[in-house]
Amino acid sequence: MPLLDISSYLERIGVNDVPLSVEGLSRLQSAQTRAIPFENIDPLLGSEPDVSSEAVFAKLLNGMRGGYCFELNRLYQSALDAFGFQPVRRLARVRMGAAEGGPRTHLAMVGTIDGTSYLTDAGFGGPGPISPLLLDEDAVQIAPNGQFRLWTDVVSGERVLSRLEGESEFPLYGFDNAYVGDPDIEAANFLCATWSGSPFPSHLMVNGYDGDTRIGLFDAHMTLESGGTSERREVSGATELRDVLRNRLGINIDPVQVERVWARITPAPGERMG
Repeated sequence: MPLLDISSYLERIGVNDVPLSVEGLSRLQSAQTRAIPFENIDPLLGSEPDVSSEAVFAKLLNGMRGGYCFELNRLYQSALDAFGFQPVRRLARVRMGAAEGGPRTHLAMVGTIDGTSYLTDAGFGGPGPISPLLLDEDAVQIAPNGQFRLWTDVVSGERVLSRLEGESEFPLYGFDNAYVGDPDIEAANFLCATWSGSPFPSHLMVNGYDGDTRIGLFDAHMTLESGGTSERREVSGATELRDVLRNRLGINIDPVQVERVWARITPAPGERMG
């Protein structure tokens, strides 16, 4: 695996140093999540992302783009390795409230500090925690953006990450300890980018931060969360979409690409491309 340019990475995420500690791991995960948005513009426009380390470094660091889990956590894995957190890859089955997961389409990370393992994921987007969680702890754990719990599904044998919503739990994804090699990631990436059952080729999905405001986009539906308040509204057109993507989230996207994205997410009734 090519070595990560540490100085470029730290400059990109706005961090000066990362100590080998829980505080350092939390700083790293939160900083990358806030600085580099989750976005699926490439598969939405018909391009399968190149998830090799070289391509990911070029796109996310030099190109000032975001990416989806296979890109974000490929970069994050390199950072975890560089700072001594002994990263291990896990391919997860996304649940998003369902009793069981689908195919293994989410790349997550486990890091270790002094023999203790943590789920540390910089690539799931809006509903996921932005700080690490103790992997083997069943009790509720608190992150800056919510309360979460890891539990074992005795049927699937998976460790499941749930988000607490009031008195209920909302399962996000589950994973086991199966080894994950590069071919597994390449196959999962191809599935996510091209399969008709995947949301990424047909819906815009973006999550990022503008200061302390989390901005989420699903097609033209925008959610703004800040200080415990939430606002939902529609993006007015391609001009506003470009402002949100480029100026508020820092995604390097040109006007032609924005127009193509807008055409994909606002077709005439019955004309959405698959």
